[in-house]
Amino acid sequence: MNKQVTAAELAELIGGTVEGESTRTASGVNSLKLAQESEVSFLSNIKYKSQLENTHAGIVLVAQDLPMAPKEQQTFVRCANPDKAFTKVCGLFAPEPQKFEPGIHPSAVVHPSAQLAEGVYVGPTAVIEQGAVIGKNTVIGAGVYVGEFTRIGENCMIYPNVSILRHCQLGNKIIIHSGATIGADGFGYTPTFTGLVKVPQNGIVQIDDNVEIGANSTVDRARFGKTWIKKGVKIDNLVQVAHNVIVGESSALIAQSGIAGSAELGRGVIIAAQAGVNGHITLGDGSKVAGCSAAERSLPPGAAAFGTPGESQEEWVDRHMLPRKVRKLTARIEKLEALLAELQKKAE
Repeated sequence: MNKQVTAAELAELIGGTVEGESTRTASGVNSLKLAQESEVSFLSNIKYKSQLENTHAGIVLVAQDLPMAPKEQQTFVRCANPDKAFTKVCGLFAPEPQKFEPGIHPSAVVHPSAQLAEGVYVGPTAVIEQGAVIGKNTVIGAGVYVGEFTRIGENCMIYPNVSILRHCQLGNKIIIHSGATIGADGFGYTPTFTGLVKVPQNGIVQIDDNVEIGANSTVDRARFGKTWIKKGVKIDNLVQVAHNVIVGESSALIAQSGIAGSAELGRGVIIAAQAGVNGHITLGDGSKVAGCSAAERSLPPGAAAFGTPGESQEEWVDRHMLPRKVRKLTARIEKLEALLAELQKKAE
């Protein structure tokens, strides 16, 4: 792709104003560090000002009140939110999405009882078992496995080598990236004198509309009832969602995080990278668990957990600031002791 866009056209797209040569063109996007003269970049945080000073980017999106002027051979586009605006600009240069012609590849295996709606694509070596139902315009990529009596809605994108096991229920406009497994057995065992005995996992996984699940993530089926991923949830790569978990609408689970069995997350919850959530607890709407932290107890709406074990932001700051406070207090005491000794000498 060799698309050329002028600074003036970018300004019109994002509602900004041009400072510098308005006819300067760009053919791509990049970071401030790596951008070349033919590329667009952005500065959203003033702490990266040094990168702006050293960048070769021909066009840079900056805040309206940034107290800098563009260098020679450089144009600024000033706007209210450079980060958000840059997302729009990236869309201009994004490659066209891959198109899939409806049909079933000769190497795919589709059970005669499976129902495929109009516009469905089934890629090479995919397997669709008995009783499965696939909605309109859904793409089943190469090597995908769709289990018995699973239902997948309309306009879904199932990337290669995804496994969606028996009886799972998926809504519309769902994206599942390569290597993800939906509906594997939950981790349930009963200890006995002769070893661990597997507990049957008889439930299902339900995934509502507009959910995206990253590569190599797993969502386990419920022991009974359902593991439920609600509308608009976004799950990063390498995330584990255990049996009977409920993830509320528009929540985000970030890389390598894990949710233990029967935990319930409210709406808009954020679980940061490598964080863990204990089983059988509830995280209220809008709550957050910081990266590498552990939520061991339930959180009220809007609360946050930091560290391991998880604690509030205020508790975490107080604990980590305590050594510094003690050092400062010790220094003050030493000064007071020295002053007192000096006063005692004078009194003698």
